[in-house]
Amino acid sequence: MRGCKLTIMRTNRFTSLDNAVTNREAIAHIKSLYLRGKIDRRVAEALAEPVINRINKRQQEIAKKYGKKNYPRTTFIGLMR
Repeated sequence: MRGCKLTIMRTNRFTSLDNAVTNREAIAHIKSLYLRGKIDRRVAEALAEPVINRINKRQQEIAKKYGKKNYPRTTFIGLMR
């Protein structure tokens, strides 16, 4: 049974969904730490930078696939709202 689940998760569609959930969870965790005052803005930006880069890269791939302009880009301020 476990092998079946792993096979399903390896497909492209499920992998991108897993990445979206992972990105969302990471941003939510950073946001909660920032709002509670556990970390300051510079640390929050440094922690969020790799996640933001992954999101923007994926947006660019999707825009290129459909021949659209990649605008607006995701920013730290936009994610912390």
